[in-house]
Amino acid sequence: MKLTHIQLRHYKSLADVQVSLHPNVTVVVGPNAVGKSNFVDALRFLRDAVKDDLDHAIVSRGGLNRVRQNSYSRPFNFGISIETLQSFDDCADQSAAYSVDIASTTGGNFRVEQEDATCFHQVTDQDDDHRYKTSLVSNGFIRNKAGEVVEKDVSPAKPFHVGDVDQMALGMPTGDFSFGSLGGELHSYIRNWKFSALYPITLRQLTTPDNDVSLREDGSNWASVIRAAKRSAKGKKNLERIYEMMQVVLPDFREVTVSTVGGYLVPKFHFGTSPTDSRAFDPVQLSDGTLRIFGILLSLYQSPAPTLMVVEEPEQTVHPGVLSMLAEAFKEVSEVTQVIVTTHSPQLIDHFGPDNVRVVTMNGGLTEIAPIKHSQQDAVKLGLMGLGEFMAAEGLQPALP
Repeated sequence: MKLTHIQLRHYKSLADVQVSLHPNVTVVVGPNAVGKSNFVDALRFLRDAVKDDLDHAIVSRGGLNRVRQNSYSRPFNFGISIETLQSFDDCADQSAAYSVDIASTTGGNFRVEQEDATCFHQVTDQDDDHRYKTSLVSNGFIRNKAGEVVEKDVSPAKPFHVGDVDQMALGMPTGDFSFGSLGGELHSYIRNWKFSALYPITLRQLTTPDNDVSLREDGSNWASVIRAAKRSAKGKKNLERIYEMMQVVLPDFREVTVSTVGGYLVPKFHFGTSPTDSRAFDPVQLSDGTLRIFGILLSLYQSPAPTLMVVEEPEQTVHPGVLSMLAEAFKEVSEVTQVIVTTHSPQLIDHFGPDNVRVVTMNGGLTEIAPIKHSQQDAVKLGLMGLGEFMAAEGLQPALP
């Protein structure tokens, strides 16, 4: 699946924002305090609600009132809708979608006001002549605020109820248990979104072995991820690509090894001009930039590949000259994993086209997100100015509604 469109309703500073995404890399730009982080957190909220549960997603953010948009009159319901392009091996691509709205109830509680999912899965059947035929079967549903669920394209319809009104139906077993879970493909797709917000201080801390070999958002289990990657052919290939990328900016870089000392994982960065001329460094001996570059690459080239990768401000602590390599990595990975990047860097956006960029602004305390205005797009396409030049000189301006 590829995410094509997002609509956010009354989520923090986003009153009603619709964003169309690039199929490969979307670069989100804008000054501080306009809502870029709120946009990213809305995606993270949906991932958390699907992967863990809705209560965890709300409570971990400080409760309902810290999530929904402020109002002086009446409380808002808040909601998130996504549209995706669902691809199949033997059938035509299909549009899939999911929408959920959350409402407040008495005592600071909440309920799911509505859910609507449209998705498909591919099945292969054998006809009477023993020929195989591939077709698509709907796995969508509609759910109302009473918790009643009806599967789409199922006849006769057999309504059933979720356990509680504050539980999401997405991912729950179907009424007749015939096709697994409700919206199963969407559930699997969303729960495998990944986010990268790495800080060097975290990467310098010693850790104990971790069975979770999926890289955490803060990178705290990175040593376990490297150790696990060395045990598989795919993991080794990904590490080799990371090493190649690192060597673009640090020619003497060779590899990272992980050993166990006193129950802790101890990573070492090896530098040298040849295998016989190698020097090992602890993470505490390396610069913030080196650690962050490696952490971002490890996020991008992890296995299994995420369905969506969101990287926030990769330019932090990184020399501007390195950003061309990171841009290349974003583009390469986006052939498999769709990428969203937030940035303040003119040097980074210079490596992308106008179609990749979305501009975030704030008007009257509300966040707005739009493509670049047409005059700036045309100037870039004609080679009159670069995106980075516009950003540094007058700022990238959003297209008018």
